[in-house]
Amino acid sequence: MWEPFRQSLEQWVPECRIVYDKFHILQHASQAVDEVRRAEFFRKGGAARDLVRGKRWLLLSSWLNLDRGKRRQLNTLFALNRRILKAYLLKESLSQLWNYTYEGAMLRYLQSWIDQLRWQRLKPMEKLARMLLDHLDGILNYCRTKVPMGVIEAVNGNIKALLRRGRGYRDMNYLLLKAQRLAATKTEFLVLQKAA
Repeated sequence: MWEPFRQSLEQWVPECRIVYDKFHILQHASQAVDEVRRAEFFRKGGAARDLVRGKRWLLLSSWLNLDRGKRRQLNTLFALNRRILKAYLLKESLSQLWNYTYEGAMLRYLQSWIDQLRWQRLKPMEKLARMLLDHLDGILNYCRTKVPMGVIEAVNGNIKALLRRGRGYRDMNYLLLKAQRLAATKTEFLVLQKAA
């Protein structure tokens, strides 16, 4: 979602669609929750401050991935601090955005999510909403182009390993040829393995 990266893609492959995946959007949402936690930590004093301390990783985790003890700790925190609860619930509800397959439904859900921010007075979440609106086309492209993000991350990892091994390439065409060969070799290996 970095602007120079988007501009580079438009220069080198102008006909491609940029698709923003769930992981990177929720990473920004987690950072917003962490900013709310930090602000509440400094706003509170005494025992309430001790309760907020050390809960960063719990707040960054999904509710579904927590065991009973961790959920109990979060519920204790939420009972004493409503702002952190609201920010956490907003982050968790944002993950539902990628369950939609129709652009209109996805857009309506995102609009209703943004409408929930109206009276919350959570500046980091409002900043997140502005960022989502700025990148709306790339988010909606997820509905238009269903891309398995795991495969893309694997290809990116292979290209990064290729760049590290080569310690830099002077010729872009040679680098692209090496990357294409790397992808073709892996594909041929998988086809041969399934055939056997």
